[in-house]
Amino acid sequence: MSVSEQLLTKYFKGQCSPEEKLQVLNYLNDLEDLPDHLLSKAEWDETSDAAIDEQKTEEIFSAIKKQTLAKVYRLKWLKIISVAAIVLVVLTVGLLNINQDSPGLPKKINQVVKVENKSAIQWKSVVNYTDHQQLIHLPDGSTVNLFPGAELRYASPFVKNKREVYLNGKSFFEVAKDKNSPFVVYAKGISTTALGTSFTITALNNSKLIKVVLHTGKVLVKSLDSITTISPFTAVLLPGKELVYNSGANKMSVSDTKTFLVKKGAAIKELNFQQASLIDVFDQLEKHYKVNIVYDRADLAEMSFTGTLKLTQSIDTILEEIAELNKLNQLKTTNGYLIKK
Repeated sequence: MSVSEQLLTKYFKGQCSPEEKLQVLNYLNDLEDLPDHLLSKAEWDETSDAAIDEQKTEEIFSAIKKQTLAKVYRLKWLKIISVAAIVLVVLTVGLLNINQDSPGLPKKINQVVKVENKSAIQWKSVVNYTDHQQLIHLPDGSTVNLFPGAELRYASPFVKNKREVYLNGKSFFEVAKDKNSPFVVYAKGISTTALGTSFTITALNNSKLIKVVLHTGKVLVKSLDSITTISPFTAVLLPGKELVYNSGANKMSVSDTKTFLVKKGAAIKELNFQQASLIDVFDQLEKHYKVNIVYDRADLAEMSFTGTLKLTQSIDTILEEIAELNKLNQLKTTNGYLIKK
């Protein structure tokens, strides 16, 4: 397809009819390069600029302004953030160097900084190296009577709503009530969960037997290691019940506890109690030490004791330990001892 030079001239001067304009456009689209003779430099210079109305001009300017300013603002914010980050890093490094190296600062200030940088939660490990029971106060208000050689590990404070402790050895637990935060004791592959109660757990290193004796309330005992435990178990204990798990034979049994056991020998040196009421404990102490212990039976009706009392100790020491363990008051009178809430 070809067009005359006269028609092309009319097109570039804007004098073509719609039909002629379409004809020229089809011709130009088929050309790769526009011939130089179609429009000389003189004619280009004489060609007048196309007029654009004022409204259209304003719209084009607004669009260009919006895009341009947005890029400028983004660049400015990136520069500001970069500078702020650099300043923060420099200040941090400077403060650390001042705290560590400045000889003019007191040592206590440096110590405070180190404590603040550490986690607020710390693990505690308590080992009873003595030959008598040791009373431990936990962060939630619970108490643990740690038997000789036993070890207790726990987080202080407890993590969120989890009250978890790890036991190696034998301990008596008096758990503070908190329905929203179960109290869990982990010992040699089993867990004992309670909401607010008292129980004794025995998990000695040199023994394959793990024992859980419940004194008050209710506890849930279950096995944790499903790989080595051939018969996994879950048991709910009621007061007066004892769970015994033999890890060697992989067997579990629940039975009633015995109230009172006396170690036989030439002379009685200790009294062993398992789930014994405090009334029975005080009766035995009265007979052995030949003293008068006064108390209100109603106050002690729901209280029990599991543990070993060494009769080489004074009656004052024994009564103090029992009273502290059960949150009782012990007073010495002219006729003997008074135990009350």
